[in-house]
Amino acid sequence: MIQVANLWKSYDRLVAVREFDLEVESSQTVGLIGPNGSGKTTLLRMITTMAKPDRGSIHVCGHNALLDPRSVRRKVAFMPSEFGFPQDASIKEYMEFFACAAGVPRRERARTVEEVMELTDLKGREEVFIRGLSTGNKQRVLLAKTLLSDPEILILDEPSSGLDPRARSEVRALLKELASMGKTILISSHILADIEDICSHVCIIEQGRRITAGPIDELRKGFRSAHKIVHLKLNEADIDKAIGLLSHLEEVVECDREGCVVHLSSLQENSNFILRTLIEADIEILGMSEELPDLEDIFLETTKGVVS
Repeated sequence: MIQVANLWKSYDRLVAVREFDLEVESSQTVGLIGPNGSGKTTLLRMITTMAKPDRGSIHVCGHNALLDPRSVRRKVAFMPSEFGFPQDASIKEYMEFFACAAGVPRRERARTVEEVMELTDLKGREEVFIRGLSTGNKQRVLLAKTLLSDPEILILDEPSSGLDPRARSEVRALLKELASMGKTILISSHILADIEDICSHVCIIEQGRRITAGPIDELRKGFRSAHKIVHLKLNEADIDKAIGLLSHLEEVVECDREGCVVHLSSLQENSNFILRTLIEADIEILGMSEELPDLEDIFLETTKGVVS
């Protein structure tokens, strides 16, 4: 759905995006994460034809974004991080204006607006003025406006920015519902917990370069932190004996009695030797699980926090 190759973009002496490659497949939900000033918004603006790259190529649904931007705009809808709302317009007036701007036929306009407002939980608030809305509801209106053209691809820049936890949860649930409908979504956010909950894939960007990209589950499996962590569930009477045995193994960095947590060297491919050691000592194992790194661990390990 989206193919970006060797993309560059500079502003005077500042190189915002450099040598950037990205592929987004149909129905994928991809999270774009990076430090402030890493080039995320510039990249999204180029994909949506709102900015021209210095060099490189962008194809969206098979259309060349540089040579045929009009066709790209028919396939994509962009939700910016901030948007100037007409304070004296009602939600209905605002939606009808953008339905017209999006090219929704007049005979379908009322139905389209109603369906989108129902999907975004705005139905019943048609006559409420924009100026009286909370930040969370303004984000809902902005997302509803983005959906009016029924785009194949949604590109969202910080949709949860400035929202309280409840509003964030509501926007997150709405995006997951859109993903379940088969929409292809590219979303940038600093809130890694939201990206981890919403997205199947992630792309990490720093200083305008792609650092890593792929399915979140595969990135977790390939990630090597300072040491791996294994949680054991044992009978209380066996914990001291088990900790004593495991703490003397060269593969083990540290053992915590509280919670029965074992820290392993990152060089260990698996933790089967723990099972073997405890079974040979006739210690009953009630449960065992390996703690996988979360997106924050991966982000902090792969980036340096450098701003372009």
